[in-house]
Order: sequence, then C-alpha cells, then structure tokens
Amino acid sequence: TPLDSSQWAYDSGKVIEKGAVILGGVEQDFGFGLRQQYFHKAVILVLEHDENTFTKGIILNRPSDQMMDDDVNDGVKWRVWFGGDVQGLDSLLPDIVCLHSLKSEAAKDASVTVVKGIQWTSFSNAKQLVKRGVASVEDFWLFAGYAGWGPRQLSGELDRKSWYMCATDSQTLLKELARQSYGIDPRDAGLETWELLMNMIGRGTTAEAVKSNFDDMMLKEWSRGNLLMKGGSEYGEIGMTRNPLKGLGSGEEIGNVDRLMKSAQDLVLEDKLSAGALLRASSAERSPFLLQKQEFHKSLVLVILEDDKATVGLMLNHPATKGCEVRIGTETTTIPLRYGGDYAVKGASPLMWLHCSKKLRDAGVGVAFSENHKDGIYKCSQDQASQALTAGIAHPKDFLAVSGVCVWPKLGGSLLSEVKRGVFDIIPKDRVEGAFTTLQEQEMLSATNLSRNLELTNLAWERAGAEDTQTQTKNTLTLGIGEGFDEDDDTVVFNSDKKVSDLADDALRKWVATFLLGAPTLA
Repeated sequence: TPLDSSQWAYDSGKVIEKGAVILGGVEQDFGFGLRQQYFHKAVILVLEHDENTFTKGIILNRPSDQMMDDDVNDGVKWRVWFGGDVQGLDSLLPDIVCLHSLKSEAAKDASVTVVKGIQWTSFSNAKQLVKRGVASVEDFWLFAGYAGWGPRQLSGELDRKSWYMCATDSQTLLKELARQSYGIDPRDAGLETWELLMNMIGRGTTAEAVKSNFDDMMLKEWSRGNLLMKGGSEYGEIGMTRNPLKGLGSGEEIGNVDRLMKSAQDLVLEDKLSAGALLRASSAERSPFLLQKQEFHKSLVLVILEDDKATVGLMLNHPATKGCEVRIGTETTTIPLRYGGDYAVKGASPLMWLHCSKKLRDAGVGVAFSENHKDGIYKCSQDQASQALTAGIAHPKDFLAVSGVCVWPKLGGSLLSEVKRGVFDIIPKDRVEGAFTTLQEQEMLSATNLSRNLELTNLAWERAGAEDTQTQTKNTLTLGIGEGFDEDDDTVVFNSDKKVSDLADDALRKWVATFLLGAPTLA
C-alpha cells in the first residue's frame, strides 16, 4: 500500500480499546504453526472491549473466494472473509459482520462506529441498504466469525508476546481492505497487510526475520484448505486415490459394479481391521495430518481393541523423555516409554508391553491380540518381560512399552472410515516385523537424538508400506519464484518452493519437540 502523509500507525503498547488493531505476535516460543494457524500474523480489528467481560475482534487479512447467497436481493452474492474461529460459517448460528465506510444517514442509522471512517452493521441491515438502493454490495466487507477473549485474557496474552497492539488511521485499513478485495489469491493469506503494519509501527526488523518461516507455510496451507472456493474433484478427500471406475462408462451397469466392489472391499477391510492389525498413516503427497493431529503423520498404529462402540489403538513410534525400568535378575535396565495417545483405558494398566519376536511367542511370552494376528505383535505384562530377560531368552530392545491410547468412536468418524478414505493403510502381515524391529532402535527422547528418532520413524513407516508404495514418484522440485516456478503445482506451498511433503515432516518434528521434548525452539 503506497503510504501518503495522512497515513499513520504506532505501537500502542498494551492499550486495548475499540478500534485498536491487534497484530499476531512472532516472538513467543510456541506460535500458531501447529494449531489455529489462522491467528498467525493476523490483523484483528477490535469491535468491542471490556476488560472485565469480553473482547471481540474480526480478522481483516483472511479474504476468501467463497460467496454467500442473498435472500433479499435476487441474483446477488456476497464475498465472504474469514473473521475468526467463533461462530463462523460452519456454525448453526454464524456471526456475520459487515464493515463499511458509508456516509449516508441511512447507513449511519443502521451501523455502529468502530473508529472514525469505519462502521459495522449486520448482514440483514446490509442487505436492506442494498435493496433500498442507498448502497451496493461492493460497499461492504462481509466477515463470518470472530475472535473472542474472556476477562483479562488478552492482556495475559500480550504479556506473553502472543500479540502486538497497534493504533492506526482508518484510511490505512480501508486501503488494505480494498487491495485485498481484488486480484489477491486467498492462499497468500494476507501476509502483506501484517508486514505493512509491522513496518509502520517500527517492528520491520522483527517481521523480516520471520519471513517465509515454518508458521508462514502452515498458514498458507490452512488458507488453501479453508479460504478457496470448495469445488468437486476426481480425487475427493485428502488421501484418496482416483476412482478406479472413472472413465469406464456410465449408467446402471457401472453403478451396480461399483456398489458390489465397494461391498466386497468393506467386508475385506472389516476382517483385516481386527485387534492386532498394524496401520500406517497415509502416504499421500499432502498429508491428512499436516494442519492438525501432526503426531499421526507417518505414524504406525497398533489396533488393540475393536468392538461395536470404538476402535482403540496405540501409536508405536513416539519415544518420550522418560523410561520404564524393568528388572533383569537382581539388576534393572531402562527402556524408552512411548507416547501411545491422549487417552487411558479405565481399569486397565497404564502401560502396554509389546513384542514381535517369534522366539518369545514360541516360549509362551504374552498373547496375541486376536486369532487373525497370532504371528504378529503380542502383548505381555511387565513381569513376563522381566522373567524373559532374566531367563536370557530376550533382550531389552525386544520390548516396546507404550503409555496412552488413541480412540476412534464408531459414531462420528470410525477408524474403518479413515481406512476407506486412505487416511490410514492396513500394513501387510509380512511387513509388520520389519517395521517393529526398526522402531526398537529408537532411544529415550532427548535433544541430541531427536533427529535420529525421527529418521527411524520415517524408516519404519517406509518399511511398513506395501510394494507399490515403497518407491514414491518424486515430483521435480521447482526452482522457486521465477524460472521454473508453477503456482499451480499442488506439491509445493503456494508462492514458494517448499514441498508440502517436507512441510508435513517439519510439522511432525515441531510436534515432537514441543509436546514430547518440551523444547519447541529445537524444531
């Protein structure tokens, strides 16, 4: 935005008031890369503020290309901007705010002044103003959803440098809204607006230091998934492959074949997805776990319970910073304690001991999870592990000790449905032992072995893949913006040369460093 002499902005410290602007902070150790990416480098206009009750604001730099129908004016559509994560378009009662700078008495009577030159009104009022001919759709910016803070919550977040407070003139904000309204790709995520205001308040050096960093890339990916117009695709949802029947014909015959194939496939999957099955997270170029639940990216999940209410599983590939002591005769040794998930099974031991050794199976150490997997992974007690070690028929590395479980309720998104969608693959039985033995090489997590443990996670995940997924087709890496750059290349983050698959690996590393190691800056 070209600045003129009438434009101004300054850092207002910790002054929060209606009309102030909140800028996303970038100096905290744990930013918005893994969670709530839409708040990263956000520019938020405060609409309401009471320190003792509530603060409400709308994000000004998340334009989408999605449109909303008008039930009052025939044929009229309104462009939607993402205003925040509270009562957005996915809500039963979306909160919609229409910003404008109209000067007519009719518009002023139907609006609330935010700051000199900028007002807001309801969507209902905006539609009526258009119907009466005193305004046009182009006079408004429609925001769905808002950001909200409870009593003194925002002040606390300012202390942690999660945000910067900014005071600026209305013309600067209106110019930026106008610039973003035309010809701006939503995947750019409004970063220029944030950078402009950071420079205007004297924080340009800080802004430059974090340009195109991990959080920027994650924000762009969030924008791609949430701000672009939702359209049909032959690839369907994340992780799914092309419909094998597409192009073979049409009509009832193909429909019947499709249904029969689906029914047969469902029966096979249900039989395979029994307790003792080992699953592998999707090998799709764009990981389904990029923006949330990053711990599942390239994970190996062991199903330990399958009934009519839920599927319960253990993640096997995340050693924690703590170990579990086990006795070998009169001595003790420590093996890594692994994070298996966020939940615990009521009435069951908090630890699950596992092995995948034929020698131990033959010796009667532990039991199979089901008849379908008698030659696979076994569960045993800590005492059984200790006895096998003392007898010299086992080595400490033969065992994995896992704490916590993952749960997929049958209502609201079963694990079977995720397998059908390609979010997880069931690992062939002849590849289970190879993946398991690779995980046995992981050590108790520390800053020095973080990278090595993640390398072993990746290696185990690769070894668990079927023959046709072992060698992935590698897309040619683009050269960056300029010669060789293709903004429509879906394998890279928009307007960058960052491979999406590499970004997902970075996100997993960030998750492990943050939540298991407690050192987010290491990532």
